[in-house]
Amino acid sequence: MTIMNSQTSTKRIIQVALFLVVGAIAPLLDTTMTNVALDTIMKSLNVSVNAIQWITTSYVLAMGIAVPVAGWASNWFNGKHLYLWALVVFLLGSIVSSWATTLPLLIVGRVIQGAAAGFIVPLITTLIVQVAGGNGLGKLMAIVGMPAVLIPILGPTVGGYLIQTLNWHWIFLINIPLVLISLVLLAWKMPSFPAVRRGKHLDIPSLVLLAGLFTSSIIGITRFSTGDSFTSLKVLTPLLLALAFLIGYVLYAFFLPQKALVSLQLFKSPTFDASAIILMLSGIAVNGAMFLLPLYLQNSRGLSVVWSGTYLIAQGIGLLVVRGQIGKLTDSIGARWVVLAAIAIAIVGTLPFVFFTAKTSTWLVLLTLFVRGIGQGGLTIPVMADSYTGVPQALVAEATTATRMLQNIGGAMGTAVLATIIQHELPKVGLTAAYQTAFLWSVGFIAVTAIPAWFLSHRKIAK
Repeated sequence: MTIMNSQTSTKRIIQVALFLVVGAIAPLLDTTMTNVALDTIMKSLNVSVNAIQWITTSYVLAMGIAVPVAGWASNWFNGKHLYLWALVVFLLGSIVSSWATTLPLLIVGRVIQGAAAGFIVPLITTLIVQVAGGNGLGKLMAIVGMPAVLIPILGPTVGGYLIQTLNWHWIFLINIPLVLISLVLLAWKMPSFPAVRRGKHLDIPSLVLLAGLFTSSIIGITRFSTGDSFTSLKVLTPLLLALAFLIGYVLYAFFLPQKALVSLQLFKSPTFDASAIILMLSGIAVNGAMFLLPLYLQNSRGLSVVWSGTYLIAQGIGLLVVRGQIGKLTDSIGARWVVLAAIAIAIVGTLPFVFFTAKTSTWLVLLTLFVRGIGQGGLTIPVMADSYTGVPQALVAEATTATRMLQNIGGAMGTAVLATIIQHELPKVGLTAAYQTAFLWSVGFIAVTAIPAWFLSHRKIAK
């Protein structure tokens, strides 16, 4: 497919967006169902909170490492073929995960799934931006984000039902027919995206430096959660190694810009810098809390796996209510005020969990989750759209690589950080207080995003 001309209708662009979104259904459904299943898997495999977080962390970390490869591949291979092969790999990871009877094998399956998702998610954005030519991105990001709205409404309840009536292995087995149906539909109906065959070749040193940076960071955080002090060599060694990888990549990209996977030129734009920082911080706050909420509902409030999933529908409805308006607002007034308002709403929807107990009214919990969903929607669409503001067409794939990578790594770090907090607080203050402390940290991460949000684009409303 070539980039569409001026006569191409908006309807056709939206149709292409919807075809691409079909492939994201299984990965997103899998993520929401897995979050609800964590407590069940933890008890089934007899492992700790710190150990079970690797089911989420390994998936998101694999996504983050795969994203740079996807950014390179989108320039050199047919986009449709890449997309279909990524779905095949996700299918393989789902099969391995469904067979797992030990935590290490389950983590292997999750790594395979995460690596595939690391291609699927950024490919959607890259191909849509290419097709649209950079116009009306707020509205298009809202369409691309539809599964992220609808699936959190369905996923937790479907996952809870599968776990309660069958067993947790079925949250992975259900992916098999979903992916097979998607493969047939996309192979038949999705248009082709021929490779432009321009841009950089896959740079192994870049990939090694970025993978080393993210992996070392997560290992340092998780070792701290096992009880090692922050100043111990077991913790400091991987964290210092992560710092060395970061410095190494910056120097490499500075002296060899023609080879580096993510160009430092992207960071010359204040809006891109702000978007990148917000995506990482929101990844910590949003993804970390999505790991935290099902565990809290099942352990602190004593809900069944089905009811915990049902509670989370309220958050998905909050996302759904604002999804369409957020895209329009971003296109008309810019991202700054939309994101600042969303930060305030997200804090209002998260802070009450610091004070909730097992006796707190169900309706109050549901209302708070609904409000949190509204805030969560405003922290993703505007920032993703604004990250492309002022970015040259030649750097679109690299911009997608950088933003998705930071968001995924932020999510992996958020899961690890909140699991660390729970693990440290649990022996000292008990179950409910440990979760309350973790929610307080999540609020802090959300609040800090207000600083970079001030540097996002903004414009006056046309009279």
